[in-house]
Amino acid sequence: MIVSWVITKKFIYIVTIAILFCSVVIYLWSDRPVEIVDVHYYSGKDINILARHFPITDRGKLNWWRENERKILEKYNLPENDFSVYIWDFGDGYKKLSPYDAE
Repeated sequence: MIVSWVITKKFIYIVTIAILFCSVVIYLWSDRPVEIVDVHYYSGKDINILARHFPITDRGKLNWWRENERKILEKYNLPENDFSVYIWDFGDGYKKLSPYDAE
């Protein structure tokens, strides 16, 4: 009986530490500001935005866009009429193509 109680207590302790660790990591991850690396505007209709540290959840992404849409359109002198926006999580940045990618 005592052995199972010790195992249960140890298990609860490990799970609690894991949950706390994950909570801290998620908090720190979500607190980073989104960095717009570049904006490409093509053919009068398509806008491609390259960003780093994009929110994890769809709700976070939509909230970020709603809060920053006007600022982005003004800063990059983009049209305010009918257009499509594509936002890319830029991650590690531009990379050189290998010779095999060029084929």
